[in-house]
Amino acid sequence: LCCSLLHFPTLHSIQHNFRFRLGTSEQLPWLVAILPSTSLFSYRLNVLAELVRGIMSLRAYLVSLGVLSLHCQSATTDAFASSSGSVLRRRHTTRKATSKVKLTAKYDEAEKEEKAENLVRDLDSTFEYEGRLPATPIPSANHDFRCGFVGIVGAPNMGKSTLLNSLIDTDLCVATNRPQTTRHSILGVLTTKDCQLCFYDTPGVIDDPAYKLQEGMMEAVKGTLKDAEVLLIVTDLFSTPIPNDDLFATVQKSTHKPTIVVINKVDLADKVNPDAEVNNETGRTTTVSDAVTKWRGLLPEAMAIIPACASAGPDDVGVKAIRSMLTGGPDVPAAIRDLGRPIPGMFPEGVKFITNEEAQAIIPISPPLYDEDTLTDRSERFFASEMIRATLFEKLKKEMPYCCEVRVTEFKEPQPDDKKPTIRMKATILVERDSQKGIVVGKGGQKIKDVGVNARKKLEDFFQQRVYLELFVKVDKDWRRNEKKLQEYGYLPNKRSK
Repeated sequence: LCCSLLHFPTLHSIQHNFRFRLGTSEQLPWLVAILPSTSLFSYRLNVLAELVRGIMSLRAYLVSLGVLSLHCQSATTDAFASSSGSVLRRRHTTRKATSKVKLTAKYDEAEKEEKAENLVRDLDSTFEYEGRLPATPIPSANHDFRCGFVGIVGAPNMGKSTLLNSLIDTDLCVATNRPQTTRHSILGVLTTKDCQLCFYDTPGVIDDPAYKLQEGMMEAVKGTLKDAEVLLIVTDLFSTPIPNDDLFATVQKSTHKPTIVVINKVDLADKVNPDAEVNNETGRTTTVSDAVTKWRGLLPEAMAIIPACASAGPDDVGVKAIRSMLTGGPDVPAAIRDLGRPIPGMFPEGVKFITNEEAQAIIPISPPLYDEDTLTDRSERFFASEMIRATLFEKLKKEMPYCCEVRVTEFKEPQPDDKKPTIRMKATILVERDSQKGIVVGKGGQKIKDVGVNARKKLEDFFQQRVYLELFVKVDKDWRRNEKKLQEYGYLPNKRSK
């Protein structure tokens, strides 16, 4: 990395593979500006940028002494492509590759700064893509402001999406009573005057992925486990475990990260029959106290084990306690007392409750990554496709919804002078076989009509506007097993060409 930054030709291949060439320290926002990426990757680039500045300062100092050339000794010209396909090229002199470092005169500082400012401004205005973080940190008057990523992980159908919606008090993620509704890792942002929480809802953990799509979903879970600063492990009253032993072992080893276990669906405690045969299975619990005891044994270092009912909404006492702990107030002990009589094992041995100060230490001090009005980094088009797909889960039986993918092909916002403002949308439902197409369309087209009517209601509630929706059904053979298709649909990362 040092050789690359100092423009020695030894590691030029690294520069070529990453499609950028580092310049002066003033030009360092390239790292965030030019690489299409997920929010977590952009966040890591922001951190990397701070570390690299020290090396860049050394390089600038060597240049000022005339010891080092400002020009890369390479014959390759790099181009920077935005997500829209437009190309911006950096102007520089093409030279024959050489291993010698040549001495040069001192560089004109004023000209250097002007070129750097112009370049950063051009990049910042040219490169635009979903999930991009700002090239410069968002200013905050509060020097104790805290910001961090919170990963929500658990087995399928544990209510992870419902929990996220309740924590941020917005119906952001689609949720159904069918497992594996969530296929993507979805960001939900909660911003207060002192804190910004960047939640990541993840697909339910699968023990043995059956096809490429599920492999991509599990990669999203692994990435969240690695990058999140705080983990919310979601289970239910029956102590349903994370089915993948390797992933759960990763959770158990993450003792350096604050971990909160959420015992969701505690409202079932009054409805369950403890004598039923299914409830006699080894490891299955039917009371809140038994579930807390079991998970304290599985994760003894967990900061807290909180019973909750996410489906009750943002005012559920368990949801409020979790939110209060993560935001650091205003009164964390009071939020915990509202849970009722303390359950043995809710906190580690020797800990009776969590103070405001301890809760505020969960999320690291950092400026906000997003504007205070930001809810997510996903587009409206994405959530439209998710709502249509959720309707398929509700209307189609058995395995059919798992074979379907929804692509919004047209999304037109209403014009200011429209008498009846209407969002006009076209979407294609992709299935894997011709026989599946007939099932989705239904006899006389009745099934697809019912899907369209219900999806439109969801969309109008979400956008708070009239929606005109056209649905089409198309066969995309074995798309769940096709790596290129999954890359196109956003389930797998695009591989960089070497």
